[in-house]
Amino acid sequence: MSFWRKFLKVRAPMTVRAPYKRAYEAYKAKHDFIVVEGASLKRAGDDATVLNAKIAATLGLPVLMVTDARKAANVGERRIVRWDKLEWEQDIALSTQLTASVMKRNFVEVLGSVIHRLPDSKRGETLLSEHFEELKIPYFGGIPEDSILKRVKVDDIVSALGADILYGTHGAIAKAKESSNFISVVQQLSDALAHIKILKDAKESIVVITDAARPDILLGLIAVHQSDLYPDLSAIIVAGGSTLQPEVEILIKEHRAETLPPIIHCPDSCFETAATLADLEGQLLPDSTKKIEHSKVLFDTHIDKDYINELLAQDRVVPIHPKVFQNNIFTKAKKFMQHIVLPEGDEPRTVQAAGILLRHGVCKLTMLGERKKIEELAKEYKVDLSRARLVEPSQSENLLKYSQYLYEARKHKGMTHDEAQRKVSSDVNYFGTCMVASGDADGMVSGAVHTTADTVRPALQLIKTEPGLKIASSVFFMCLQGKVLVFGDCAINADPTSEELSLIAIASANTAAAFGVEPRVALLSYATGDSNSGPLVQKVTDAAVIAKKKKPDLIIDGPLQYDAAVNPETAKIKLKGKSSPVAGKATVLIFPDLNTGNMTYKAVQQSTGALAMGPVIQGLRKPVNDLSRGCTVHDIVSTVAITAVQAASVKQRKASGQVGANAGA
Repeated sequence: MSFWRKFLKVRAPMTVRAPYKRAYEAYKAKHDFIVVEGASLKRAGDDATVLNAKIAATLGLPVLMVTDARKAANVGERRIVRWDKLEWEQDIALSTQLTASVMKRNFVEVLGSVIHRLPDSKRGETLLSEHFEELKIPYFGGIPEDSILKRVKVDDIVSALGADILYGTHGAIAKAKESSNFISVVQQLSDALAHIKILKDAKESIVVITDAARPDILLGLIAVHQSDLYPDLSAIIVAGGSTLQPEVEILIKEHRAETLPPIIHCPDSCFETAATLADLEGQLLPDSTKKIEHSKVLFDTHIDKDYINELLAQDRVVPIHPKVFQNNIFTKAKKFMQHIVLPEGDEPRTVQAAGILLRHGVCKLTMLGERKKIEELAKEYKVDLSRARLVEPSQSENLLKYSQYLYEARKHKGMTHDEAQRKVSSDVNYFGTCMVASGDADGMVSGAVHTTADTVRPALQLIKTEPGLKIASSVFFMCLQGKVLVFGDCAINADPTSEELSLIAIASANTAAAFGVEPRVALLSYATGDSNSGPLVQKVTDAAVIAKKKKPDLIIDGPLQYDAAVNPETAKIKLKGKSSPVAGKATVLIFPDLNTGNMTYKAVQQSTGALAMGPVIQGLRKPVNDLSRGCTVHDIVSTVAITAVQAASVKQRKASGQVGANAGA
């Protein structure tokens, strides 16, 4: 139970859920199709439904609900089921609806429902289908209650009761017939004989419970077992008392062992023993050949397999849970150990963030600034910076090297050697950018005390954009309830042209993929498809065409309105039957201009409480990211980790030739 409790802790995603997600992904890579069995009420208690929802959300899986008709109708095994009641169909539908609501609250897709242990009632099945249709829950069928599947092995009975074996070997008990018929005989054996004979005619096996104080019944049951007029008994359970009387044992031993049924002793009373057996469920094991074959027949007969396959075959996006997404960033960063330079190394928040990054082994760090001040801050905040490289630009051994680099890059703009040296020695952002541009660092993060222009301008001048992209742009990772969306461009390009919009879309798709978000790009507008016209709509339409030409394998569509892009039901209505690989399933949303993008990301952030991670600058040959002036220590830590993942992604795409606007073409 501790595992389930631990998994349910929402505040422990990095230590609990992520390892299971990684294990699942590794297993998934080796198989074409995976079925994950959910936790049962017996194993996880009342938390089972919530637990299953969280497992499904974490792994990004749709759920097929399997409902027990008896339990859903609030009928225990020990009571007679009133299947003639009209209300039982409603009870089952309501129970399934409650489960579906838990799934939807956790942003899990509900594939549909199967009901098992149903009464064999065509009328009831029809009513049940109607209830599910009203609830808009796909119903795949109901499997009737079946005596073969209910059968329990005798050795499972021994384990459940904690019983002792009086007669019969473990081998014989393992071979004994399974049974779903439990009969208590505590008064007169003659009263039970007629019922036992009926079960022989039905070819059903029987387990009989009798009282240890009634040896006459025990001896009579042995005779029943040996008689050709009655069925073989799977087992006799002697309940209560401590042991059999010696005289009774002598009589039993007169029989040859192979003619005796398994006889076991349980210290509980007959009533308690019967109650325990009533709760015992038959198991479907690898060696349960007959049950497996029978289950296949039941499934083929009662379940609409084509309907299930149709829904499974639908094109769907596997959402990534925000907690898993955030954890994956740090996991990837640790794996690739990129070298990130922090120009604002003598800023208190930066020092604290550096301590966290180094302690967790997220990346290698170079911190720029006055060494003495950095060390004093580290001492004040009790931060260990021993693994960081501290550099004072004006005293650096690479000052001339970087000055020359800046001069060569900017001499066509009239920059002199002296100006280049002054700039590199006095401006930490230029020094840091030179480190990245010359290959001495993999990425840079700045902006806690500098403007966006101070951070981005040197990058555009020295690092420049990826081949074919022409412009830098930005995205925000919007960590919503149950999924992560990518919004762009919300920070850099004020009014991009159709060409520029297509480049932003391609760069955003690359960024999404680098962070584990399956890119399905929606170019947003106030119109969906050809529902309206005008220059703004045409700009978006042209951008979609250009992007497809530049990168044919890109999954992109537009123009789409926001609701049609993210809501499947709205998409069906607004596209009027037209198919789209993006509508209703978009993960990357590209806004037509900065005004719209910036307002929308802030509106979503404020109205939903979503975590907005960014802006993440994209399209550069090597990553440089800008912090907000009001950033927290956590913001800096996250941005550095993001930059490290970007740096690793740039190297990987470069190695495979997947760089720039034509990546993948």
